[in-house]
Order: sequence, then structure tokens, then C-alpha cells
Amino acid sequence: MSTRRFSRVHFNVEATIKTADRLFQGVVENLSMTGMFLVTSERLPLGEAVEITIVLTGSSPEITVSFNGKTSRIVENGMGFVFEKIDLDSYMHLKNIVAYNIDDAEKVMEEICHSIDEKLAEK
Repeated sequence: MSTRRFSRVHFNVEATIKTADRLFQGVVENLSMTGMFLVTSERLPLGEAVEITIVLTGSSPEITVSFNGKTSRIVENGMGFVFEKIDLDSYMHLKNIVAYNIDDAEKVMEEICHSIDEKLAEK
């Protein structure tokens, strides 16, 4: 049984990963509102803090989506990252990316609203 709370969508774009002492790129395989999987030969320790930047080309000016996160999974062909902090503009771009690449855009909004409700209930 999956514990995933947010839908993942396939999205093929380059991302740049920055750590305290490294900088490298990979290709995003899929992403959700809370994380992404990056195809790369690079390896970081689990829990390593990272800054992630995705540049969406094809618009003028180009759109940059940025996240702070950490490594959450390491497998043979890449690494998974969980997003921990995202600015509002990047969050809106991410929401649009996921909504436009999923069959059921309303599902994305339901997932976001449910998550907000859970966070409010915790307080």
C-alpha cells in the first residue's frame, strides 16, 4: 500500500542541485507537490540538505522554480528529494506543472486542500 499523498507526474527537464560543497545537474524524471526524482550518477547521503533549481525554458523570460529540500531516497539510477521550503512563486509554478501534466487537475487541488486542512488541524 502506498503512503504517497500527492500525485506524481512525469516531467522531463534538467535540474541543478547545490549542496554546501557541490553543484551538479540531472534530469527530473517525475515530481509532485512535495518532491521529485532526479536521474543522475551523482550520490549524496540521505538527509543531505540541497537547493534545487529547475529552469523552465520556452517562455520569455525563462521561469525558475526553486526549492530547499533534502535527499530522501537513493537508487541505482538516481535520487529522490523531498521539498522542505518553497517560495510562493515557485509553489504556484509547481502547482501548474503538476496540474497540466496530470489527467485529473482537480485531484491536485483536492490533495493540496487536504494537506492544508491536515496542517491546520495539527495546530
